[in-house]
Amino acid sequence: MEIRCPNCGWTSEFAAEAVGAAIAAAEQRQADHHIEHCPRCQWVIRVPLVDLRAAAPAPAPVVEAPVAPAPVAPVVAPVAVPKKPRAVRKPKVVPKKAPAKKAVKPKAKAKKAAAKPKAKAKAKKVAAKPKAKK
Repeated sequence: MEIRCPNCGWTSEFAAEAVGAAIAAAEQRQADHHIEHCPRCQWVIRVPLVDLRAAAPAPAPVVEAPVAPAPVAPVVAPVAVPKKPRAVRKPKVVPKKAPAKKAVKPKAKAKKAAAKPKAKAKAKKVAAKPKAKK
């Protein structure tokens, strides 16, 4: 059986003995795959147990002595057992949504007009700027 690393592309052949050992190790761990590590990049390669069993050599047939057939018991028809009624699912209860409330803006408070002496403000501005000479 040939395995290939999905990371670096390295390929290798599994010997028949190695396939048997890999199957035994996977069955002991009750796993559905065998783990190999790539010798180049140390990537984990999972080899499915199904592929290993397909590539495993067929076991030698075991020849057994013929055994006399056992007496056959009469076949009895199975008794019909009534089925349990299926559980009825309750419909989902969807909570009703409350109607959305309109956002009310707070009323703006009226500002008191402050009395500003306009004449003084202009006089200060004029005094602050120096006049340009010609």
